[in-house]
Amino acid sequence: MFMSSALLGKIPVRFAAPEPRPVPPATAIIVEANAVAPRDHPLVRRVVPSRHGQACSCCRPRSALAEALHRLFLERTRGVAPWFDRVELRLVQDRETIAAFADPLVAARFRLEPTCADGLQLFA
Repeated sequence: MFMSSALLGKIPVRFAAPEPRPVPPATAIIVEANAVAPRDHPLVRRVVPSRHGQACSCCRPRSALAEALHRLFLERTRGVAPWFDRVELRLVQDRETIAAFADPLVAARFRLEPTCADGLQLFA
């Protein structure tokens, strides 16, 4: 499979079912603030979605998901968080979460995996 050089080196991100289940190795998990998440997993991050929609500038300069991905990347780079090579979003796939990938820092570091015809995403 041909992959653009712009995608090489970016961390793959996919939407996954929000229900609790085992975490694949070297995977960071992002869940909503009140969701059930794997216990004792050092790479679980919680986000609070904006009440005003897509990265409302009156609330914050970037969406909660974009901020979570940015911080997760910095923690990995600084050695504060364990190394991961993929991210699962156990979030609702809505306009706000998709809009996070338009953030320049997120777009430079992460790539959203495409959705298959059955609505599932698989890592390549």
